Amino acid sequence: MRPLPQRQQGVALMIVIFIFALVSILSVGMYNRQSLFIQSTGNVLAQSQAYQYAIASEIYGKRLLKADWDEDKENSEFYDDLEQTKNSILIPVEEAFLQAQFNDLQGKLNLNDLVLVDGKTANALMVTRFKKLFSRLSIQTVKVDVLLDWIDIDQDPSNIDGIEDGEYLSQDTPYRNASQPFRSVSELLLLPGISQEDYQNLLPHVSALPQGYVSINVNTASKEVLQSLSDLNDADADSVAEQRESSPWKTFADFQADPLISGANFDFTNLEVKSEFFEIATLITLADRKARLVSVIYRNNKDGVMQVLSRDQGQKYLITKDKIAL
Repeated sequence: MRPLPQRQQGVALMIVIFIFALVSILSVGMYNRQSLFIQSTGNVLAQSQAYQYAIASEIYGKRLLKADWDEDKENSEFYDDLEQTKNSILIPVEEAFLQAQFNDLQGKLNLNDLVLVDGKTANALMVTRFKKLFSRLSIQTVKVDVLLDWIDIDQDPSNIDGIEDGEYLSQDTPYRNASQPFRSVSELLLLPGISQEDYQNLLPHVSALPQGYVSINVNTASKEVLQSLSDLNDADADSVAEQRESSPWKTFADFQADPLISGANFDFTNLEVKSEFFEIATLITLADRKARLVSVIYRNNKDGVMQVLSRDQGQKYLITKDKIAL
């Protein structure tokens, strides 16, 4: 056979080099894509593992609530105080850290109780309590009447400060008011004009629970909420809070008979010393990943049976209380 001409040999060499370069490029692309897939899978698995830790925290919290109910039943004294809610816990688990805290949702004023269960009639007592709370917290950028109109089912402004769909539809991004109970306290941010500062000031003192069925637990209520229920001044509110931390009221009769309470012009309507609605807030740190979970738990005080009402993974600032390492 005759040898290839020199020009043909050069073309063959260029083809070989081109094929080698193409294979190299494809190999690098496949390697990078495989690395990306492996990293993505690792992220999914780690996030799933962290979420399962958070679910385990919820289950453990429910067991603690059940144990507390069992103890109350054994002692025939059903009450809930600040003991299990005043601190958060920090627990190292396998390759992760778990932080969790209980929040007693009945130590707050329920936004939805501003309107009676008929969806139309304002609850005069709760309106008074919210106005006192707003005054105590110096809330300026939102009015109680605006909250009423957010909840009630009609389109008639409650009072001169109330607003209905017309005001919401005139916003830069138009929307309607809810005309139904709050599903989350974060809905307050949808009210026109409310400042972030006022929202943050309200957040520790208000809840969004079922309408007409939730009492306020005076054992766990903040000083500001206690003042919204009475004529307590700042000094007396401090005295009440200090006393109940070391000696909580075990019965509602004890609360009514307390000298610090009997002279403070409390309206005892819809007040209690026990709770049924709790929040378990959990933050899991696994390597450089975080999983968050806020679970709302209903504990039936008649039989101790518990039900998870909601789970929220979107909240950021969950752990707000002093930490205790376990």
